[in-house]
Amino acid sequence: MVNAFWLDRNLEQTARWLVNSHVTSSVFECSMVLTTAVQLRGYDEEGLSFTHSKHPLTQWAARALENWEYLREYTACAHEEWRYRWNHGLDEYHGSWAGVRRLNDDRIAALDWTGNPGDPPQVVGDWRTDDYVDAYRLYYANEKRHLFEWAKNRRPPPWLDEYRRE
Repeated sequence: MVNAFWLDRNLEQTARWLVNSHVTSSVFECSMVLTTAVQLRGYDEEGLSFTHSKHPLTQWAARALENWEYLREYTACAHEEWRYRWNHGLDEYHGSWAGVRRLNDDRIAALDWTGNPGDPPQVVGDWRTDDYVDAYRLYYANEKRHLFEWAKNRRPPPWLDEYRRE
């Protein structure tokens, strides 16, 4: 399943709180969403990933440039966290992220962005709330506990117990 885990509005903090498996999957999946979203808006280039075009995250990213840029920032933070947790050098790029990096910013800005920016979609099952960060915290604390593992000096988010439901 494609998802971005919006655990905080500070995206660097979000990346630090991602479990190990979500650091890597966020870079991989969100990079593909980003390349798919620009192609939906008319970006034409050989070799770009195209997948999950009807997924809520892809549709949100393709609606407005601001949405796309927010997801790109999320993915960039996850990529930096990927480097940190697994000791990748500054000259090393995850293969999926390399595809996003080669996109031309001027061409992206000139695309036919037709919608208004808005909050990211809540791809959280029944854990929806009025605030997308709260929804993702509830989802993480309750549905993703089996994945809880943080490498290096990363620690579990301090809010986990507050959002846990029995």
